[in-house]
Amino acid sequence: MANQGERKVKELMIPIEDYGTISTEGSIKDAFGLLAEAVHKAVLVVDEKNEPVGQLSYRDVLIGLEPKYGRGLWGYSWFTRETFKDYPVFYYEGEFSGRCKTEAEKKVKEIMSPIKVTIDENVSLAEAVHVMVTHNLGRLPVMRGDKLVGMLRLMEVFDEMKKVITAG
Repeated sequence: MANQGERKVKELMIPIEDYGTISTEGSIKDAFGLLAEAVHKAVLVVDEKNEPVGQLSYRDVLIGLEPKYGRGLWGYSWFTRETFKDYPVFYYEGEFSGRCKTEAEKKVKEIMSPIKVTIDENVSLAEAVHVMVTHNLGRLPVMRGDKLVGMLRLMEVFDEMKKVITAG
């Protein structure tokens, strides 16, 4: 039987006010400044009504700079590690620098991770972990009704696990 003192998501989440934001119309170049200052290694992406619609992380930017790995009409591209396991992939001198410069003006909305999965602030940490693992999420948006109130990150989950495991 589960411990009745199990922590809830709202006890571990980072309040949404602590996250930086960038407009969907901002550029990758704009995002670099915000990401460099971001304590949480990601920023929220907001629409014209200042409503959160996505997240932008270092990983999103890397994928955005390399179009063959980016999202197509049906989600992520078919270019995956498995696709190329038996084929050589060629890189050319200056390709990274050139790609960074040419893609810097790309809009944030083109590379962000849209918010597709959320969780209520009052659910157990066990349920949140299940959602994070099954959806391969490093950050999980936390809701209070229909309002985004926080983010649960792997770091907070890991810190809680460490406390439980080392407590005795």
